[in-house]
Amino acid sequence: MARPLKNTQLHSPTTRLDVCDGCLSLFNTGFDDVYFSTKNGVDESTLVFIEGNDLTARMMAEDRVVVAETGFGTGLNLLVLLKHWRALGDNAPWLHYITTELAPLDSVLIAKILNSFPELDGIVPHVLEALPPRYPGRHRRHLFSGKVVVDFLYGDSLEMLTESRFKADAWFLDGFAPARNPAMWQDALYQEIARCSAAEAGLASFTAVGDVRRGLMAAGFDIKRQSAEPHKWHRITGNYRKTANKNLRKQVNLASQDIVIIGAGVAAASVAAALIRQGITPTVIARGSASHDGASGNIAAVQTPRLTADYSMTGRFSVAAYSYARWLCLKLGADLGQGAVSYSWNEREYSRQFKIIKQGWPEELLRVDNQHDIIKSAGIDMGMDGLAFPEGGCIDPRILCRALLENADIRYGVTVSGVTADGEKWLIETDAGNITADKVVMATGAGLQGFTLNNLTKGWLDPYLDFQVTAGRVSHLPPSAFPNLKAAVSFGGYMARAKDGVLALGATFDRDLDADNLPEINNSAHAANRDLLPESLRHEAGDIEEWQGRVSLRLATTDRQPIAGEVQKGLYLLAALGARGMVTAPLLGEHVAALMTDAPSPLDAAMMAVVDPFRFSAQKGF
Repeated sequence: MARPLKNTQLHSPTTRLDVCDGCLSLFNTGFDDVYFSTKNGVDESTLVFIEGNDLTARMMAEDRVVVAETGFGTGLNLLVLLKHWRALGDNAPWLHYITTELAPLDSVLIAKILNSFPELDGIVPHVLEALPPRYPGRHRRHLFSGKVVVDFLYGDSLEMLTESRFKADAWFLDGFAPARNPAMWQDALYQEIARCSAAEAGLASFTAVGDVRRGLMAAGFDIKRQSAEPHKWHRITGNYRKTANKNLRKQVNLASQDIVIIGAGVAAASVAAALIRQGITPTVIARGSASHDGASGNIAAVQTPRLTADYSMTGRFSVAAYSYARWLCLKLGADLGQGAVSYSWNEREYSRQFKIIKQGWPEELLRVDNQHDIIKSAGIDMGMDGLAFPEGGCIDPRILCRALLENADIRYGVTVSGVTADGEKWLIETDAGNITADKVVMATGAGLQGFTLNNLTKGWLDPYLDFQVTAGRVSHLPPSAFPNLKAAVSFGGYMARAKDGVLALGATFDRDLDADNLPEINNSAHAANRDLLPESLRHEAGDIEEWQGRVSLRLATTDRQPIAGEVQKGLYLLAALGARGMVTAPLLGEHVAALMTDAPSPLDAAMMAVVDPFRFSAQKGF
């Protein structure tokens, strides 16, 4: 059961652009402080943070380096780090950057600032393209073909780090001056920084205030006060002195291991893509003849967050998944149109949306529209109020799956009959012969139910999972239907227009099926989908005799949340995505890949609990 959480609202920074000694400078009037040196911000960032953490040497010595920052600001520190990272060429490691920010700057202002540094040319566009919208939560992005991952943690630094589970090799402490911004310089935050530090992690800051030094030392850091030259003020460097095993971050090289992913829908494809971005090529085996034979083969899908009435872990997870999925689909060319509308189609939904509105989400995430405004957004009149999602939209799931699997080693037409432990490895029995793997990911969609029912996994799934299989029957209307529709809409059902103009209308939820029971798409199903529409609009749908359609099976859990994690050593699941796989799969693929490689996950601890494979057994006392 989701527990109530604090919904921290982002702050709106008050800033002023100045020109000092011919250099552009950004001043925060609320904190009465500058974002970076008025003389040369790049030199300051290089001295304080890059040299202060000896990062060039660290990056040359490791295959992966994790850098964490408190206070993203203009993003200058990230840009300077990327400048030094790129200078290493082929010797550059996989880089993960985790940064917190409570008052994100407008992207237009960030662009103006960063473009004023000619030495950063060629890097700035990559960062600007990755900047997330300004709403609270965790936003994952990757740059430079995935060799750089950035997690933007938009919210209070202490709250965000308290829920985080990563081990940083180096820290940039870059809040405004302690006297002006004490929330960024407190003992509780230092303790969380220590907890999220790998053994011998570096630390650097522009401030050398005594209280800061003493607080960091009490948290476990050896701190040195560095010379003030060539700047006016002193600075500090440090190292985390704890070397206990719990603070060791493993350097995991899976390139030489055999990794097999069973399945080729959006879940499997998302894990494969996340591994490939880390330089690991898994083998993907699928029973069908294409990556979108099953539920991932619909012609169009709506992407909106599933917010909850009581700001909860599940709602928070949905927002993080939505942020990443929308950005990724735009990047991969799977997007079919901007804008999505969710109508308040009945009393229960109206009440739910009213409670969501009271949470104070910014307009970057959702906009409350009355019936008149909704008509402008959607192009059609359903006679209802609702929520508009400016960043939401419609995607082609088939394009997304193909793009995610572009560089994978795929074997189609292979049926898996069993997965069993074989010493330190896993034995996958198939109709094309046995396959041995070091690590296995099962992402077979509705087919996973067959593994539990038929005991093809020798019982390793039981009793941990509580599955339900449903069938979604989607009607395909000719392009002439609803010609004025200009957004993806949900209203108890949904409508989304495919690339060729065909309109998807659906979907039925035939429940409690098994994976071998695929119902037909027929006039009865078409009529059920048509009747989801308000009666006043049904005539625009046309004659159901002219409709075509598609049916697929979906796997869900009884709590309607996905399953993502390790169930035995070397065996992972990504399953039960239900009807929202096009929103949740990309981020959960990143999560599963992170578990496999000991990389930072895009999920926080509460989100991990939401998708934990063992949550049902815990509830039942097993």
